[in-house]
Amino acid sequence: MPRLCNKEIPFNPHGHRSALTLVAGALAALSLAAAPAISADEQGSQGGLASLTELVPTLTPVPDYSGGLGERYTLLGDFGGARQDLYDKGIALDATFTQVYQGVTSGGTDETWEYHGLLEYGVSLDTGKLGWWPGGLLVANVYTSTGDVLLGDAGNIAPVNFNSALPDTDPSSTFPMEYYLTQALPTKTLVTVGRLNAANFLDRSRFANDRKTQYLNAAMDNNVMVGSFVSFSTYAVLVVQPVTDNLAVYAAVFDAGIQPDDYADWSDFGGGIGADIEWEIGDGLKGTFNPVLMYSDKDTATVNNPYYPFNALTDIVLPINAPRKSDNYALIGTFDQYLWKPGGAAKSGGPKPASDEAFQEPGLGLTVRAGIGPEERNPFDAYVSASIGGRGLIPGRPHDRIGIGAYALFLSAEYEDLPLVGNVLDDEVGVEAFYTYALTPAVNLSLDVQWIDAGIQFTDDTWVVGTRLSLRL
Repeated sequence: MPRLCNKEIPFNPHGHRSALTLVAGALAALSLAAAPAISADEQGSQGGLASLTELVPTLTPVPDYSGGLGERYTLLGDFGGARQDLYDKGIALDATFTQVYQGVTSGGTDETWEYHGLLEYGVSLDTGKLGWWPGGLLVANVYTSTGDVLLGDAGNIAPVNFNSALPDTDPSSTFPMEYYLTQALPTKTLVTVGRLNAANFLDRSRFANDRKTQYLNAAMDNNVMVGSFVSFSTYAVLVVQPVTDNLAVYAAVFDAGIQPDDYADWSDFGGGIGADIEWEIGDGLKGTFNPVLMYSDKDTATVNNPYYPFNALTDIVLPINAPRKSDNYALIGTFDQYLWKPGGAAKSGGPKPASDEAFQEPGLGLTVRAGIGPEERNPFDAYVSASIGGRGLIPGRPHDRIGIGAYALFLSAEYEDLPLVGNVLDDEVGVEAFYTYALTPAVNLSLDVQWIDAGIQFTDDTWVVGTRLSLRL
């Protein structure tokens, strides 16, 4: 474990699926700000500059590229030590390729099958390791999609393959989704400035938040009400401040109108304040609660956000004359709780786990999400989902994941009374189950089944079956 001024910094168990693990990893990362000045001996070993990825390896997707094919967390490995050497010097190069073959087997608007692939690749630069300045991390991520999307064919509101909405619904597009700086300050504060995926701090879960290895449906993977306020890729300023060992608070301002495939001028303003609360019951049964209050002054009739469920309607029904209002707000929250963890000592030796596995430790857990907003500004003014699942539940299969859950989107009474809308839209309810079989820690094959009572009235109950192959390169 790394040490700073004779203070041992534990490997952070709260890493997230991208480099923006700031809310989850804030308390551990900010140990560098609380510690005394680096000693002379440590200046020799660390170049005199504190490193965020030394303190919190899960700030990068993979902290360790070593090991054989059956134990390492990247398919291509460390290229004879060259990739690991770059990481140790402050340069992390990572990529994943997620492929989904999914079809409507019953109901929907068209019983068809589609293939979609999403390549995500990026670089992280640790300014401390590189000798530039202490406590900084520069991140850039690019997404490229291929194949086709299964949106209107399913005839429902929430996309049945969340990957297919990235970087947008054009199946052959490339876009730089994130480029930002994260900086730790002497006040124990973490500040992030740049373009980023706001969902990574507005909504996180151990058991239902990874579209590469967990649920595919957007309404199971994230709180879809977030899409009323912000897209996948937006300019933002995020400030995270720890209060106690189990509580961090944060605030963000962002461009509420920008889409992943364009650049905006801050004509639409958005923001949010939230908290990250952690606890532990029994023997290591961790729990978290993440409440967030969001606001936006953009026109709520704007539906060109692929994160926004209402956007799907434009593909399958006549245009709807939605009320044009601003000053939208919503309260959302995510609750996680481990229910059981396997006994015995933790695995020792071998490569350090990737950030997603460090975040989702083996065990069974519950996730509940909810959101509510004013009915006169949101076509679906309430949302709830609940799921149960985990990782490593089968003996000898520590990397496999499993889950089953349900979601509901509730049509607002205001929109239900609009001409045409009440005859077209309805509440939507869906159920999804998946099993992800880890061929290696870096190669995961999933089977996914969804049943949806669609929020489009003329759509029959829909069954969607799919497979997913996720490769961490």
